[in-house]
Amino acid sequence: MASTPRHVLITGGSRGIGLAIAQLFASHSYRCTLISRSAETLQTAVASLPSSRGVLKHSYIAGDISSARFWDGKIDGTARVDVLVNCAGITQSSLFTRTSSEEIERIVDTNLTGMLWGTRYLLRRRNLTRGSVIVNVASLLGVKGGFGAVAYAASKAGVLGFTRALAEELGQPGIRVNAIVPGYISTDMTAEMADSQDLLRKIPVGRFGKPEEVADAAMFLVRNEYANNCVLNLDGGLSAT
Repeated sequence: MASTPRHVLITGGSRGIGLAIAQLFASHSYRCTLISRSAETLQTAVASLPSSRGVLKHSYIAGDISSARFWDGKIDGTARVDVLVNCAGITQSSLFTRTSSEEIERIVDTNLTGMLWGTRYLLRRRNLTRGSVIVNVASLLGVKGGFGAVAYAASKAGVLGFTRALAEELGQPGIRVNAIVPGYISTDMTAEMADSQDLLRKIPVGRFGKPEEVADAAMFLVRNEYANNCVLNLDGGLSAT
């Protein structure tokens, strides 16, 4: 009898880093469930995923993860989640005093609070059980700070606090929790900065990272069974400057 395919659930999985992670895991015979706001974008993303023989069909769920109500009944209670990748996020480019209350709330709810709601829901429903792995995508700005990104940096620093505390709580139950701290990665979120020579000069390797390189880091954190509360820096050396 064929074994049940491993299942990875990825928030923010329709594009950029999240989609690159989905494509890599799908190529290693994982069944992927992608979550994002746009059903149209999700359909395109799912269609791009490789599918191995015997792997159940990839799927998607459209909606706003920042609402606790979003999660109710969205994931089958019997569906094991071998890997949860919390990757959904939105960026910011405005001075703190000029950022509206609504925008601050939207950034923090999407980047941090939604991660708490979704992870708690899956733990309570026992979709995540012994042997499951959680990978949270933070940001270098959550460690180093960033001009014009106060709310964003605060939310991403919260992701790291969430990772550390949850890793301690879930170590004994056998669920590992890790984080990736990307620097500047070539996605549509960073497209306007990609040609900034001043910024490129600050990065020791002289370029932005690739989404596929972040996906490789996620796979490492899943495969290495001693990785728990492992915070993996992936910034081309920028944090050393």
